[in-house]
Amino acid sequence: MTAIGTLRDPATEEPTLEECHPQGTRYDSPNAPIAPAFFPYNQCDVWHCKRCERHLLRYTEFGGYNVDPRVRLLDANNIID
Repeated sequence: MTAIGTLRDPATEEPTLEECHPQGTRYDSPNAPIAPAFFPYNQCDVWHCKRCERHLLRYTEFGGYNVDPRVRLLDANNIID
């Protein structure tokens, strides 16, 4: 996999942890909106998988006592402002 970009805003020191779910989804729902101004997308890097030719969003979930790397398939149909 190759890193190709980021959704992080370099001008924002403390990105929000607020999520955007206008249809009542959860962050791990396949149809959850990808809202770059909201968590977790405001902390994502964009990667390209050469094997499957798909783009992925990667971020790290820091919770309690553990660090959990996460990945989500980038689906252009789910992107919202």
